[in-house]
Amino acid sequence: MNIDYFEFGEKGKPIVFLHGWQQDKKSFSPLAPFLFKKNHLLMPDLPGFGKSEAPPDSFNSFDYAREITNWIKSKKLKNIVLVGHSFGGKIASLIAANTPDLVDKLILIASSGIPEKKFYYPYLKWLPKKIRTLFSPMLQSQDYKNAGRLISIFKNVVQEDIRDSFIKIECPTLIIWGRQDRQLPLSMGKSINGLIKNSQLKIVDSDHFPFFEQPVKIAEDIINFIK
Repeated sequence: MNIDYFEFGEKGKPIVFLHGWQQDKKSFSPLAPFLFKKNHLLMPDLPGFGKSEAPPDSFNSFDYAREITNWIKSKKLKNIVLVGHSFGGKIASLIAANTPDLVDKLILIASSGIPEKKFYYPYLKWLPKKIRTLFSPMLQSQDYKNAGRLISIFKNVVQEDIRDSFIKIECPTLIIWGRQDRQLPLSMGKSINGLIKNSQLKIVDSDHFPFFEQPVKIAEDIINFIK
C-alpha cells in the first residue's frame, strides 16, 4: 500500500508520528521546528487520508497497525519513538503491543481505544424509528458526519475496545491529555494510564489538540521523555 509522508532531519532518534481521524501528515507540523535538528522525524498519511492510498472498506484499526508496521520496517527504522494522536494513538498502541521490538518509547496524545458509551444509548432502542431518524443527525459525531468515503471504516473502528492491547504494552509510555478535551474526556486518559504499567500521564491546559495550542510545551515534553 502506497504511504505518503513528510520527513524532517536525518540524524538522531527516529520519531514516527501517527495523526488522528480526519487529519493528515500536516497535523504534527507545528512540532517539527522544535524537534528536527536532533531527531529524524517521519509523518505519514494514514491509508485513506492525505495522499496515501485508500484501504478497502473492511479495514479496521488492526489492519492500519499492520500496514504502518510494514511501512516502518520498509524504512529500515529500529528502536523508534512512536507518537500517536487520537485514532493514531490507538494504532500506535496496537503496534507497540504487538511488535515490542520495534518501539523503544511510546507517546499517546488524547488516544482513542476505549469506547465511550453515551448515557442515552440504552434508551435509543425504545424510541420509534421515525423519532430515531429525526434525532440521528444531532447524535452523530463530527467524525461520523465528515467520514465521507471512509464511512464504512469509521463504523468498523469507532467502537473497538483495545484495553487488552494497552495491558500488553511494555515500553515506557508518556500519555498527554488536554484538561479541556471534549472529544475524548480526561477520564479515558486516566484509564489508559492505569492499563499501561510503565506509563505516566501528563495533563495540560488544552483541548483535543494540545500540539496545536502549545507546540513548544509539547515538543519539550517529548524531548524530555525520549532523552
